[in-house]
Amino acid sequence: MSEHDIQSEFVSLVEESCPDVLFCATVGGARMRISEAKKIKKAGYRKGIPDVIFYESRHGYHGLCVEIKKKGGQTSPHQKKWLSDLQRRGYLAVVCKGLNECLKAFNDYFGTELVSGDSLT
Repeated sequence: MSEHDIQSEFVSLVEESCPDVLFCATVGGARMRISEAKKIKKAGYRKGIPDVIFYESRHGYHGLCVEIKKKGGQTSPHQKKWLSDLQRRGYLAVVCKGLNECLKAFNDYFGTELVSGDSLT
């Protein structure tokens, strides 16, 4: 699965099973014209921001931030800095490789039991 596929499946499962959980996904990894990239940067988008951010406090954290990677994927220096900065500010910020790790991080944080029926995890 591509990172986009993993994120899309993860978000879909969260939306279906936990519709009241407040979260937002970022546009990381999206391919766009340079003019569009400049436009979103000017509007405040920052390189390296995690892919999915949950705005729900649990276990002493302000929220859960998930950087999604496909199996074998590596975090960039910008992503590592974001994750470190978020952790210092009281967020649980994790890197998840594959859909199963995304679901585990979500389930551990929210005390849920989301599972994927898809064999592409």
